[in-house]
Amino acid sequence: MPGVEEVKLHIAASVDDAEHAVVGMRAVVERLEETLNRLRVATAGSVHPRVADAIGHVEQAKQKVEEAQTLTLAGIQAAQSYHAVI
Repeated sequence: MPGVEEVKLHIAASVDDAEHAVVGMRAVVERLEETLNRLRVATAGSVHPRVADAIGHVEQAKQKVEEAQTLTLAGIQAAQSYHAVI
């Protein structure tokens, strides 16, 4: 069984990894926002169902990434809290 210091080191490394993942997710959200803006500009006035599908799918993807960000941040907070009490 690992000692407390080793556990703390692994928790800190996990938090660092998760923080890097959040940064990556922020970049993904920004790219998806750019994608949505371009799609909306390029398809302005179109009523084709594929346009609505494209925009809807990208919006859903953006929402899921934002949800993943929120969950990851909650995980970071919980891990940091645990790290502080051990």
